[in-house]
Amino acid sequence: MNADITKVEAPSSAPAGEQVIVDVSVKNISVSDQYIAVTAVYDSTSFPFQFDYLLVSPGQTVVFRGLFAMPSMNVRVTAWSWSWDGSKWIQDDQMTKDIALAVSTPQVSEFQILDFSKV
Repeated sequence: MNADITKVEAPSSAPAGEQVIVDVSVKNISVSDQYIAVTAVYDSTSFPFQFDYLLVSPGQTVVFRGLFAMPSMNVRVTAWSWSWDGSKWIQDDQMTKDIALAVSTPQVSEFQILDFSKV
């Protein structure tokens, strides 16, 4: 294992249609430079990250940022870290984060009839 996920940051809730930002922090825990990548899904839908992969120095932590539009339901984001062994990508770590659908409540009007006279 070379790429340890140290944190998955995302909002705890979001309204449907809002852009959700997911930051996955990954640390190179090996003693040499490593090519590291991150993939993720919300439920079973994959979403892109700003970098396909990065060359990471030993002990260095990097942040991969991904985005998706919040669907009309609660979701679980699952992120995986990967390292390149010279011929193939090896899955190193996994972490999840739950995001609840934020339900917007309609604003209630405070319109009042103060004076009313029957004609």
